[in-house]
Amino acid sequence: MTGEDLESKIALRSKLRAARKSRDTTDSSHNDSVISGHIWDLLETIPITHDSVIAAYVPMPFEPPVNEVRSRLREFGCTVLIPIVNGDDLLWAADGDEQTWEHNSFGTLEPDASGAIPSSQALPACTAIIVPAQGIDQQGFRIGQGKGFYDRALSKLAGMENPPLLIGVTYESEFLLHVPTESHDLAVDVSVTESTVRWFNTPD
Repeated sequence: MTGEDLESKIALRSKLRAARKSRDTTDSSHNDSVISGHIWDLLETIPITHDSVIAAYVPMPFEPPVNEVRSRLREFGCTVLIPIVNGDDLLWAADGDEQTWEHNSFGTLEPDASGAIPSSQALPACTAIIVPAQGIDQQGFRIGQGKGFYDRALSKLAGMENPPLLIGVTYESEFLLHVPTESHDLAVDVSVTESTVRWFNTPD
C-alpha cells in the first residue's frame, strides 16, 4: 500500500467513524431485527445445523447490531463464538449471559476468557463468520476499526478448501465504491445492511 493509499484509508475511516457517531440510534432495535433476519436467511441457505459453529460479535456503540441472530442461533442449538481481545490477537469463547461479562479496553463486552481458543483453532471450524466492518466496497473488501484484529484472525483461513462463509455487516450508507486494500486483505462473501443483502462470492 502506498503512502497515498494509507492516507486515503485513514481519512475514509475517520469519515465513516464520524458518520456513525452522528447516527440516530433510536432505530437500533429495528435495525437489529432486520439485519439479524437477513443473516438468519443467509445461514439457512448454507444450511446450518444444530451442530454448526458460527462466529459473531458483540456490537460496539454505533456498530450494526446482530444480537437477535446471536440469540436465535443459540436457541437453535448452534455454538456461537464471540471474540476476546488478547494482545494483538483474538481469542474466541462461547456466547452467553452478558450480565457476567466485562468490558475490554475498547469498551466492548467480552465473555470470560477461561477456555477461550485461538483464531487458528476456532475460525476454520466455523460454518460462517459474521464480521463487523465500518464499510464494504463493491468487491467485498472491508474497512475495519484500524487495529487489524480481524485481518489477522481471518488470515488463519488462508488455503482452506471449503472456508467458512464470511458475512460482512455495515449500514447501507457504508456500502462504498472502493476501499484501499493490501495484498493480505480478504474479501467477504456477502454483505448485509439494514436495507439489503449483496453477494460477492456465491458458494458452490
